[in-house]
Amino acid sequence: MTSKPAEFDRALASGRFTAAVLGASLLVYLLFEELVRARYRPFLGLVRLRNPLIFRYAGFAAAVVSVIALRLIHGRLVARAARASDGTAAVHSLFRATVIGLVLAVVPAICGLALALLAGLNTDFYLLEFVSAVLVFMYFPRAGAWESVIAKRRPVCPL
Repeated sequence: MTSKPAEFDRALASGRFTAAVLGASLLVYLLFEELVRARYRPFLGLVRLRNPLIFRYAGFAAAVVSVIALRLIHGRLVARAARASDGTAAVHSLFRATVIGLVLAVVPAICGLALALLAGLNTDFYLLEFVSAVLVFMYFPRAGAWESVIAKRRPVCPL
């Protein structure tokens, strides 16, 4: 069993703080969208689009691309951490994977917020907000997963 590097606890705490802040930002997006809708009732969007369907598809496509990028980038960075020569390099790579993964996890909510504010597509916002919340939960840094990567064992959850 490999012991934890000295930076492990600090990096894990920083990763968890980042996840909490980005998770809280999802609540801020929701509150902001609801305040705008309540203030400018009926809110049909800030822009009159000829074909909002194209804008809608673009928003969902951007969200899908971010999820795919999240899966690929996070997986590669965790694999790099597993191949690291020492525990400190592994911790730095795991922290980098966490931050990049969490930022990419929030992108669908930002796309949804754009859809809601520009075109008034609030149902799409709720759906993409939910996707982001699930992704933030999935990629929340967990000590057991980090320890298994550092110890060169198979990760607890392959997601």
